[in-house]
Amino acid sequence: MEPKISPIFTRAFSSFLFVLSVQFTFACGWSVSPETSRLALFRAQREGFFKLTPFYYSADYYYATNTVSSVDQEKNCLEWKKKLGNSINPDDVRKILYETDSEQFQTAFENKSLKNVFPKNTFVDALLLSKNKAFLNYILLAKKLEYGNVEYSKWESWDQTEYNYDNPNQLEDTFDFEKKIKSTKDLFLKQRYAFLALRYYFYAQQKQDVIQLYNTYFASESNTILKPWALYYNALCIDDKVLQNYLLSKVFNSCEEKSFAVLQHYNWKLTEETLVLAQNDEERSVILSIESLRNPAPGLKSIQEIYELSPNSLFLSFLIGREVNKLEDWIFTPQYTSDGAPSVVFGDTDWYNYGKVKEENFNKDILYLRELEYYLISIREQTSGEQKDYITAAIAQLCFIDDQVEEGKKYTDLISNKANASIQMQKNIQLALVSLKQDNLKDEKVQNQLYTYFDSVENLVETDHGLFKNLYSLYRIASSDFRKKGDIVTAGLLSMKSDIKNDGEYSGYSNSSFFNYIGYFDRNASVKDMDLLMALQQKKDKTPFEKYICSGTIAPNVNYYKDLKGTIAFRNNNLELAYQTFSSMPQDFWEKNYEYKAYLNEDPFTPKILQKQEERKFDYRFNKTDFIAKLIQLKRQNTANSNLQLAHAYFNVSYLGNSWMMTAYDWTSGASYIDYVYGDNTENEKKYQNGNYYNLKMAKMYYGKALKMSRNSNEKAMASLMIFECNYYDHYAELITEEEEAKNPFKAGKELVNFYSIYKTTPTFKRYNCPLLKSFIN
Repeated sequence: MEPKISPIFTRAFSSFLFVLSVQFTFACGWSVSPETSRLALFRAQREGFFKLTPFYYSADYYYATNTVSSVDQEKNCLEWKKKLGNSINPDDVRKILYETDSEQFQTAFENKSLKNVFPKNTFVDALLLSKNKAFLNYILLAKKLEYGNVEYSKWESWDQTEYNYDNPNQLEDTFDFEKKIKSTKDLFLKQRYAFLALRYYFYAQQKQDVIQLYNTYFASESNTILKPWALYYNALCIDDKVLQNYLLSKVFNSCEEKSFAVLQHYNWKLTEETLVLAQNDEERSVILSIESLRNPAPGLKSIQEIYELSPNSLFLSFLIGREVNKLEDWIFTPQYTSDGAPSVVFGDTDWYNYGKVKEENFNKDILYLRELEYYLISIREQTSGEQKDYITAAIAQLCFIDDQVEEGKKYTDLISNKANASIQMQKNIQLALVSLKQDNLKDEKVQNQLYTYFDSVENLVETDHGLFKNLYSLYRIASSDFRKKGDIVTAGLLSMKSDIKNDGEYSGYSNSSFFNYIGYFDRNASVKDMDLLMALQQKKDKTPFEKYICSGTIAPNVNYYKDLKGTIAFRNNNLELAYQTFSSMPQDFWEKNYEYKAYLNEDPFTPKILQKQEERKFDYRFNKTDFIAKLIQLKRQNTANSNLQLAHAYFNVSYLGNSWMMTAYDWTSGASYIDYVYGDNTENEKKYQNGNYYNLKMAKMYYGKALKMSRNSNEKAMASLMIFECNYYDHYAELITEEEEAKNPFKAGKELVNFYSIYKTTPTFKRYNCPLLKSFIN
């Protein structure tokens, strides 16, 4: 991770800062999408959920999936197998229909090389039989029509096709759809020719032809997958929007390929009118389900209505899962992520009052959670089989969100051992939550049992990438629980595991670098924690749990951790421990790692604030060990000059100096900047070296000692000027509004007065005197 760079906030007296040549180090601020940081632990599924993948809860974008159901295509392939003979492999049909380029198939046919181009393809072999010539001719036309859905450039490479761009109806002109359909005796082919024509007329915007073809060839009862596909096009050609809604709901319930397209066209404003057309309770439940699939608000009312109509509805289960995911977002995401807000997009939120809003929303969300939980408990016994296990898992998860661990464990235990693999996976996640909340996390057996639960989910990730979100969320919560027990080492490694699993959205762990390994510990670890972390890194006989949390997270170089330990000691003003730690490291470490060479490259004993840009030199060989050794030596000397040098050094290791990377691993010009991985570090940074990093407390102290001890007017002038600088930046360490400034204006103090009176003949005065400085004297 590079040092942070963010836009600089405008502070008072910016012109004064400019004259004194304050050189801010810019790094780059960044953020992640709310969906990326959202927590979601509940991912139990019922058979048939795959078609609903686009409708999983997501607060900031829609159709967030890279998977599409192939069930409809598989049905079509099986229909071809049934028609042409059981010796045909459906996979061979798929290869030709859905995986073969149209031009490739046409060219092979023209060259009489279909058998060579598609060797051992049972579908091609069947099509080439003389008795199946009509079927081959159909496939050739279907492939030809595919070009209506691709770029025109494709036509240019198909020499046999003389397509006239000025006449898009050329295909219809050269092929009489109606004649071909009527002349075909085989019902299977007749319907497929009719579907080709219907789809063609749809895109040609010939609505009446679409409706006529549907009514003639597809309106009657039929098991072919072509029927819902044709119904979809037919529905979109009907002007009556209520009837269109109703027909789209029938498409949604009868096929998978068109599910997302249906919701794109469904009119939510007409649901009540659409319900009037429904013929039975199942149809009514489907219509209500469609209305709920994009609802980001609480949806218990719809769930209750759907249950009354269809208690074992697949859509009912899915909507219950969405509701659990909403509550996880509203309650867990603020609790376990760095920016403390759910992934829902805040439009007109008054962020200055967000703390109050957050508390009010939490209380409201908990009340709604319990309402949903009690309702699911009330209907659970009336359900059966997979539906019952699914609802049981949902109840358990709601209990955990509400921190009702015993109740959650009770319902987790009620999940049948015969439940499907997805619900069993959910059960393992919930057992892990029970252990995290109730067991002794320092016990080796408990830790290894947690590893078993974690690993059971890990093993399913390769077949279901959606589980990355579950692992991200589970490890985030586990990290928090270990941290609450005081185990910062395990908490940090689990936090890294969480980011690794977060689908790579903002994690750099796929190509881990220096800061990835230490970032969490930089924010949270003590010197003792770093010793424990290094001991774990060096441990030879790790337990299964330890091996797991270290895999992909532990730094390959123990000196990464030593550097952080020394830095923490320096922040704590423990110079002896800092020296001891840095001196145990390779002394070229800071030339070869991270960004040290780019940022620790100036003389730390010349205050950056007084240097003009052209005066700055970036060829200083900075060695942390030598720097700390010199600080120790200067403290022992305790002279006016040594205290002045110490003061310069502590000024430069503040965020204003040229050596801030002695104290911090990242830098930002705005105190309100939030790091989207580790959160806002401002409060920690305020404590570095007793407030020196932001408020220059130690620098000011040593400048004061130098001023008091010195008998040299030039030294006194320098100390006086720098005390003024420290006071100035201390005053404006936080952003100050005009109202605050009016109540508490900055006052220069006696040091600046003395600088312009007692020390006005010194070389320091002559070099740094300027009108803006003098203007502060009042």
